[in-house]
Amino acid sequence: MKKLLVVLMLCLVSFSFAAELGLNRVAPAVGVIFPEDDWNMGLQIGAVGDIGTVMEGKIGLFPVVSYWSSKYEYDWANGDEDITMSNIKIGIDGHYDLSEQMDGLYAGAGIAFNFLKIEFPTIIGYSDMGVPRYGTNSDSETEIGFSILGGYNLELSGKPCFIEARYDIISDLNTFGIKAGMFFDLK
Repeated sequence: MKKLLVVLMLCLVSFSFAAELGLNRVAPAVGVIFPEDDWNMGLQIGAVGDIGTVMEGKIGLFPVVSYWSSKYEYDWANGDEDITMSNIKIGIDGHYDLSEQMDGLYAGAGIAFNFLKIEFPTIIGYSDMGVPRYGTNSDSETEIGFSILGGYNLELSGKPCFIEARYDIISDLNTFGIKAGMFFDLK
């Protein structure tokens, strides 16, 4: 509960300094995710919004929503089975404009709620002959995560786009991801 209050306070303080708060643009985004340890590369989909700037236009505020999934191959008694992990992330990023060094470049950080779910094989019972029957069980948890990111804004066919690399720190799970998206104006 204390973590939730800290996140809400940070968001409120950030929003109170926004010059023109409002959803100006939205971008669907796709990419890849590389969880640490032996997890396989996963696909990521999501959306990024642009709600305004703070500190004289140097820091942009971008709410993010994303989903990714990854697998881990595990040697189980009845053969190789996959353990599946997925994450729904809801948060906000701050992008610091580095256009003075290189046009379109930005760096930033973010904070987010991560709704993690792991599905794994388990024994669900035994037959009359004592042979185990296998099924799937799951576990889920909510974690606050922090992000360090860098990206580049560009134009493709006259549309504003971005490509971004980020490192997410989520409790005992850290991930590296690369995503790209195209903004569409809402105003």
